[in-house]
Amino acid sequence: MLSAFLLVMVFFQGLSAGGLDVAEACELSGHLYDHEYRSQQAHEQLQMFPLTTKCNAEYDLVPPWINPVLAVLALLTVACFVAMLAALIRRESLLRG
Repeated sequence: MLSAFLLVMVFFQGLSAGGLDVAEACELSGHLYDHEYRSQQAHEQLQMFPLTTKCNAEYDLVPPWINPVLAVLALLTVACFVAMLAALIRRESLLRG
């Protein structure tokens, strides 16, 4: 299940976008770190999807391609799992006659 592996890899790529020190990561990317904005939007920073690590109201450290790719990979993983289950059920029914 390559899609599941890629899903995990992309998720951790997005999760680690801000690093351990978000203020430093914002500074290194050339954007201002707004502590007041981040404290007001703390609920956004803790959610699993969509991934976001904002420096301020305008700039997000998580690359814009991460969340759409996560959605596609999650759907692909579920579709592969359903197809595998259907093939397994069909095989069992053919074996039983």
